[in-house]
This record gives sequence, C-alpha cells and structure tokens, in this order.
Amino acid sequence: MRRLFGGDKHPENIESDIVSESAANEAQGPAENTLSGAVDTLSNVMRTFGDESFPLDSDLDPNLFRRECSEFVRHIENGEAVSARDIPRSVSGEREWSQVRRFFGDRRRAERQFVVERIGDYRELVEELIGGLRRIGERDQDTHERVQLSLSAMEQAVASGELQRIEKAFKSTIEQVSETFEEQRLAYERQLGELNERMAVLREDLVAAREEMKRDSLTDAFNRGAFDTAIEQSLNMHFVLQQPVTLVMIDCDKFKHINDEHGHATGDQALRAVGECLARAFIRKSDLVARYGGDEFAVILNETSAENASRVIERFVESVARIDIEVGDDVLGLTCSVGYTELSDTDTAESAIRRADEGLYAVKSRGGNGTEFRPVEAAERT
Repeated sequence: MRRLFGGDKHPENIESDIVSESAANEAQGPAENTLSGAVDTLSNVMRTFGDESFPLDSDLDPNLFRRECSEFVRHIENGEAVSARDIPRSVSGEREWSQVRRFFGDRRRAERQFVVERIGDYRELVEELIGGLRRIGERDQDTHERVQLSLSAMEQAVASGELQRIEKAFKSTIEQVSETFEEQRLAYERQLGELNERMAVLREDLVAAREEMKRDSLTDAFNRGAFDTAIEQSLNMHFVLQQPVTLVMIDCDKFKHINDEHGHATGDQALRAVGECLARAFIRKSDLVARYGGDEFAVILNETSAENASRVIERFVESVARIDIEVGDDVLGLTCSVGYTELSDTDTAESAIRRADEGLYAVKSRGGNGTEFRPVEAAERT
C-alpha cells in the first residue's frame, strides 16, 4: 500500500490531501480554464485563417502566409519564435499579442480591399462586355447599310447601260466595301484587345483559385479533380481570348514492372521523383501540373503554343531519364512517354485528352522515352 500511493502517508491522510487539492483546483479552475480555452480558440482561429486564406496580388509566394500563420500558432501556444516577423522565442512566457493583432488585422484589411476591388473589376468587365457586344451590333448594322448603298449605286449604273458609269461605280463599290470591312476588322481587333486586357484580371484570379485546389499527397501535384476543373477553364479562356493552350499527357514507362519487381515503396519513390521533375520543368504560375491517375500526369500550359511547349517538354523527358533510384545494390532508371496537343475552338476536354493520349500511346509503341505532338486534324477543324 505504501508503494502504491508513493510515501509513508496513511491512505486516510492521502484521501484528505486529494480532497484538499481538488477544492483548491476548483477555486482556481475557472480562470485557468478560461485562459486555456482562449489560447486554444485563438490558435484554432489562426490555424484556420492560414488554411482557408486565398492568395492576394501582393503574395509572391502563395504558401508564405500559411507558414506565417503556423509560426504564430506555435508562438501563441508555446511562445516559439516567428521568424517571418522577427519575433524571438519567449523565455519568460510572454507573448507578442500586439504583433498577433496587427498581423491578423492587416491581412483582413488587405483581403477586404482585394475583394472589393475584384467585385468592381468584374462589374466593369461585364458592363464592357455587354457594351462591346452592343457596339459590334451597331457596327454590323452600319456596315450592312454602307454595303447596301454601294450595291444600290452599282445596280443603278448597270441599269443605265453606260459603260463608263458602270466602270466608275464598280471601282467605287470595290473601294467602299474593302474600306468598310477593313474598318470593321480593325474595330474588332481593337475591341478584342481591350477585352483581353480586362480578362487578364480574371485569368489571374483563376490561377489563384487553382492554388486552393487539393493536391496529391504523394507527388504534391494537383489531383484529378483540380485538373478536370482547370481544363474546362482553359477551354473557355481559349475560346474567348483565342490564346494558345497546350495539353500534355505523361505516362511513366514500365511502372507496373517497377511496382511488381521492387515493391510499392520504390514505385512511390519513382512517382515523387517524376513529380519533382515536373515541378522544375513547368514553373510558371499559369502552368498546372496534375497527377491524372496512377502513374499518369497531365500538364496544362496556358498562353503557350505547342511549338513553344515542345522545348520544355523535351527537357522534362531528358531530366526524367537522368533519375537514378537506388534499390539495394542496384540503381533503377526511369523514363516517360509524353503526348501533347494544342487546344482548338471545337475541342472538348475529352477530345483534347484523347488526342494527347494518342501521341502518348504512339511513343509507348516505339518503346517509350520520347514525345509526340498530335495536331488537330482537318476534319476536326471543320
């Protein structure tokens, strides 16, 4: 009994001590519980603040704010340092509450300003789009009327039977119609250029939204759901802005053999290595790299023609071929097969993926470790 309770006290005395200690805790409990609950709540608020935030224009690194929030959580809970804000580790147990408040308040004000400005931008964009369509309709009507007047003058000249008058009317009509359509073409190009500039804001927001999509935990690439959303957005933006978009489909060669012969852990290591090569090759903010499924990856290169994309794709394939994975005493090499295509106005997500896959399978049939471009066939264009 003495060993069980730890000491020479009689059990009755120990029971008395426990009752006294319990009474003391009850006396101090509410204040301590309140403080502990407040710290825990503030930590959770700050953690959620970081996890659910969205990138602002001023965020050069979209993950920086999340890291800052994580540092503040550790500071709130344990007095750890916040390196991003030059707050040292607390030795005395004090917290930099003023810095916490300032950090939270500054970000919320910045987010509010961002949202207000974006809502204003979208309203202006919708108004400009509607106004542009109205002006296009007015120009079309004006063009129609001017062409009709020229043709009427031509008909009158023909009806007169005077050769000189017919020749003069014919020449005038050709000049008038050519001038009218040239003015219309220039007006269309000017209108499209203005719309292009305004749509740049929307395009940046779509990129920012992609940063919020879920990532594949193994490779850190975006997951299939993110890709499905992004390819539809890219098709829509291509249709409106007529800017080139290249779709790349990638498959790891002989991956089933790697899994079967060397185990899934080695297979996972190979996929992570390919994911790192993808991240180094396609580095622009507008590029989207996704794990399509299993050992397949997909890349969407916005504002990039297939011709320009080909050089980057080739470099990616070469970088994968330089990967060496140590498996016991052996070294395992990797290669990839890549098919790619450029989106067309008539494409759906399915047709574009199918075309890129055809290029990928063609490379596979040749033994892998290469690339193949598949253009839009003439029949598809029509």
